[in-house]
This record gives sequence, structure tokens and C-alpha cells, in this order.
Amino acid sequence: MNKREPKNVKNVDVKGFPRTTNPTAKKYVMFVDETGTPKGNTQFNLTGVLMEYKYAIDSDETGEPSPLRKRLMAFKSSVFEDPHIPLHLKEILKAEHPYGKEDGITIDMLRHFWVALPDFLVDIDCTIVSVEVDKQKLQEFYSTPKDPYVVAFAHLMKSFYAFLEETEATSARVVLESRDDYQNLLIQKAFFDIFNSGTVHLDVEKSRQKIKGFIFAEKDSDLYQSGLEIADLVCLPLSRVRRGVIEVKPRFVHYGDENRIFKAIKNKIYIRRDSPDQDFRNWGFKKVPITKKRREWSDTPWNG
Repeated sequence: MNKREPKNVKNVDVKGFPRTTNPTAKKYVMFVDETGTPKGNTQFNLTGVLMEYKYAIDSDETGEPSPLRKRLMAFKSSVFEDPHIPLHLKEILKAEHPYGKEDGITIDMLRHFWVALPDFLVDIDCTIVSVEVDKQKLQEFYSTPKDPYVVAFAHLMKSFYAFLEETEATSARVVLESRDDYQNLLIQKAFFDIFNSGTVHLDVEKSRQKIKGFIFAEKDSDLYQSGLEIADLVCLPLSRVRRGVIEVKPRFVHYGDENRIFKAIKNKIYIRRDSPDQDFRNWGFKKVPITKKRREWSDTPWNG
């Protein structure tokens, strides 16, 4: 971990593994966001955005902004005329504070945001893993269904471990936005259930030693804010596209019926290199449980 203590971070160390001292070692961070709720019968999604540590962490010991931070600040300045405004898709969709009229945000600014967002995302250096959980089908097809967090993390970590193996990474961290203490506890428990035990489809021994930290960070974390904002921007659109509906429906702005965000980030969705069919629905764009034969994929809404 960093020598200095970052603010607004709750860090759960994964103990018992030697530290990596190789200065050229590849270190990665997976920023995780969620949409929906693990309760009830609605959809639930976990999305992880994988980035190199030195690319994504907001500042090093000298205080120099990361490449991601610089690009994000430039985007915010060009769209909202404020390089420090936080980006949270839920509030932007509803044009609520800090994106409301009372905050000085105009309809033209919102329109510019939705037009510019795909071009911004296409240049972000990342790999994406998204897992959509149909909780109703979990209840219908399994007599004792597992917690949706556990189900989602099992598939998320399977792809993350495969990615770490392919990239010859030496260490990695998992970073999530901190919520209330109870929800943090549920998420932490689900992660460590998978981390410690794996699943019948996931051998944890090969890759879990590379995981050096499981971190809850506040929205304004001085290290992880930029990566968390990217995860926030793509999580909901990926969830909606995986369900076959238009990726966003913003207030006050006519968006049209083209999944422009998805098309911009589609090539960033993870597929294991040696996967025979090269179908991203088996790796970085999963929907579980699988209960019917898959059709050919289409980027347009209303596919299964």
C-alpha cells in the first residue's frame, strides 16, 4: 500500500502474501460500481473497470495528477466548465444537483455531455467486466439461491483473475465506492466468500495471491475518485444494454435510439484470449443465470 495515508478510504488488507518490490511490475486496480439492488426481484449489476495503477491513481507522491485524472478534468471543463465537478450518472440523468439549473448547468451543457461522452470513453485505457444478475430467475431456477452479491462477484472475479494471468500482473486491488456500513459489510462478505473459497468454476489459488487490497473509498477519495467515476459512467449503460433496452434515458435531452456509449466501449469488454468462441457474453458481459440458448448479439436495443 502507499506510504502516505489517503483520506476517505476504508482499506481491508488481504494479509499473508509477500509484497512485490519490482519497480517494473504491472499493478492493476479494478474499480467496481453497482446498479440496482441485491434485494427484491429486479435486475442487479456489478461492473468492474480494470486499469493500470499508475494510469488510474489520482496522484503520486509528488502530487502529479494521473493520466486518467488529467483527461477527466479536461472533459469536465469542456462540458460543464468546471474541472472539479464530480461525475455521477444518476444525478446527470435526472439533471439534479450538482447538475441542475440552480447550479448553473444549462440544457446545452447536458446535451453536450451526452454527445461528448462516447468520444471521451473510447479514449480511456481500460478493460471492462460487467455481470448482470436476474434475481427473479435466481429465485425461480434454484431452490436455495445464493446472495446476488456472491453470484456477481464469482463471475466478476473469474474474469479479473483471467485478466491478471494474461497480463502477467504482479498485484492488484479492488476498489468500491463506500456506502453505508451495513451494505459495505454485505459487499465485503460476498467478496471474501469468493476470495477465500472460489467456486466450482473458479480456482482461486492461482491468482488470489496477487490481490493486495479490498478498498472502500469515498466519492471524493484523493486516490480513487477518477477511476470510480469511470465505473459509475459505464455501469448503468452496460446493465441496460445487457437487458436489451436503450442505454440511457436522460431528462430534458432527446437521446435517440442508438447505444452510442456501448459502441464506444464495446471493444474494451474483456474476452479471454484463448476463449474458443470469443463471445464477450462468456466473460466480460455476462448475464446470469443462463436459462435459454443465446441468440446472435446485436448492439441495438431489444435483444435477449
